[in-house]
Amino acid sequence: RGVFSCTEFDEGDFQLEYRGDLISKEECERRQRIYHDALNVFLFEFRYNGKLLCVDAARDDCSLGRLVNDDRVNPNSRMKTIRVDGRPHLCLFALRNICPGEEITYDYGDSEWPWRCT
Repeated sequence: RGVFSCTEFDEGDFQLEYRGDLISKEECERRQRIYHDALNVFLFEFRYNGKLLCVDAARDDCSLGRLVNDDRVNPNSRMKTIRVDGRPHLCLFALRNICPGEEITYDYGDSEWPWRCT
């Protein structure tokens, strides 16, 4: 699975949002214990105003952000935290120009993801 561009994006363009339940660090840890490994990859932890929060996108709501793949070496997008009405939203922005048909990717960060193990 992955997300491929249907249109051209210029560097800096907004692409999509990583949507799901905005939860606390404690609730994230609880869900990590009960979720299957295949669902844990949808828990996106981040810092906002000095607090550790999480977006849980494990429930398939037909949004595309949860399907964007990791690329540690050559990502074409970057996740940024944007505040809307006082609440954080995780949004992808193009790091460079992206052509139609190109896969949208970003660096998931320094976690030890299973697909990165050699």
